Amino acid sequence: MIIGGALAAVAIIVAGVLVLWPTSSDSKPAAATDGPEVPTIANQGPAAGQVLDSFLKVLTSGDSAAAALLTDNPTAAQEAITALHKNIPAGSLVYTRASSASPTQGAKTVTAPVDAKLTVASPNPWKTSVQLAEINGKWVVKWAPTVIHPKLQAGQTVAVIGKVGTSGQPAVLGEDGQPIAVWDGTTAKPTDPKISPLLMKTLVGGTRGGSTDTRYVAIVDAAGKEVGEPLFGTKPAETATEALKSTLNGKIAVAAQNAVDKASLPTMLVAIKPSTGGILAVTQNDAAGSALTALNGLYAPGSSFKIVTAAAAIQQANLNPESPVECPAEANIGGRRLKNADFQVAGANLRKAFARSCNTTFGQIASQLPADGLLTAANQFGLNADYDISGIKTELGKVEAAGSAVQRVEDSIGQGRIQASPLGMAVVAATVAAKKAVTPSLVKTEKTQVLTGYQAPPAAVLGQIQSMMADVVSSGTATELKRFRSVYGKTGTAETESQGDNAHGWFVGVRGDVAFAVLVKDGKTSAQAVSVTSAFLSGF
Repeated sequence: MIIGGALAAVAIIVAGVLVLWPTSSDSKPAAATDGPEVPTIANQGPAAGQVLDSFLKVLTSGDSAAAALLTDNPTAAQEAITALHKNIPAGSLVYTRASSASPTQGAKTVTAPVDAKLTVASPNPWKTSVQLAEINGKWVVKWAPTVIHPKLQAGQTVAVIGKVGTSGQPAVLGEDGQPIAVWDGTTAKPTDPKISPLLMKTLVGGTRGGSTDTRYVAIVDAAGKEVGEPLFGTKPAETATEALKSTLNGKIAVAAQNAVDKASLPTMLVAIKPSTGGILAVTQNDAAGSALTALNGLYAPGSSFKIVTAAAAIQQANLNPESPVECPAEANIGGRRLKNADFQVAGANLRKAFARSCNTTFGQIASQLPADGLLTAANQFGLNADYDISGIKTELGKVEAAGSAVQRVEDSIGQGRIQASPLGMAVVAATVAAKKAVTPSLVKTEKTQVLTGYQAPPAAVLGQIQSMMADVVSSGTATELKRFRSVYGKTGTAETESQGDNAHGWFVGVRGDVAFAVLVKDGKTSAQAVSVTSAFLSGF
């Protein structure tokens, strides 16, 4: 009779050879016939089933010598199985019995269907068959190349071609085209661990660089030459996996990381190339945490926001750097009491007030501006701009129109409700340097989407701001940086009442084609931010 179950098999004997065709599970059972019950291969004595199972086990493991001994042609079998396992990753191929063959009593040959599954280059199954024969009272596998794959011929084997990544090959290129990360198997490793480590994880993790498995499965001859089209997968282009082209600068990024690592307080630094908008470095020390808050964390910018207030004064109050202004030590402006850091400047002009960072001067100017005056100016520096930059989440800032004179006074010195990220303040500095709007980017081949753009102040206005920022370094609050050529910038301390002595310290500046912002959280003054800047500029 025929054995019932989920999968039955029809056994037909032709000239003493048994061949199996599985039938569907819904086939009607055949009527019983006269004669002895047909045993399955699993209990066809201790021979056929055991030989098949043993053979598939050693064929899977790659023990070619043991597998060969179970065949009628050990030499050919061992050569073929050895070649197979040399051309596939270890442990990636599994052969299993597809169903039980059902030889009748006295059958000398049985063909058993076999499933093969290759677990690389995405799971790739195929079906083949193994013919067993009883020779001199012993069951053996009748060797043929088709045991491995039904399309194989003598001298051929199945091979996995290609690699996951390419060890030693570039994974990420810097702005100069030089590798800043290389493949190590499936992992992209920075050439220097201090190249923007948190940002680098974003670049080479997840979907980026992760889709580097270009392997495919093909038949090859004894010389390793491919025969026909791939069995599985797609043959890639002749060129290696293309490296991601970033805007990062390895030398600048390492200098930035070394600089922030010198600080004990949470410290961040973002650098941008004004001429292109390319992000050169994004760095944080361990104290700043593992989230990329340098790109999207919002903080009061303190007096570094006076760059914006000065631009508003020039455009909306008809002032220029030489315009006389007052800089008393303290002043009550619209009900808000402001004071400077224990100084006053007699006979001041806007240039000197900016260099010394006179809170009283800028508070007085802001009180005379329109309610949306600082908002208008902030928009000109990108602090309310919004971008979709490939690979990163960013937020530049948040500036709203002042609802009262007191709010305008607080906003003028970067306190109150004014917020900016280090990236946002780096864009402010880059705008001054480029004398035009700057769109930040990170991946050269993927254009930044401008969701909300901005128009910079006129170049003449930005030229005046630039000259006043130079005075901050030459004779103002950042003279520690005088030793560096062509550096200009603005210090900042966010002296909000809620923060007390734990105000944040900033330095926002430019050297050459590098604009940057440094934030030291809870730094009390801008002094530590200036020191970090000094270490940064010394590194490149």
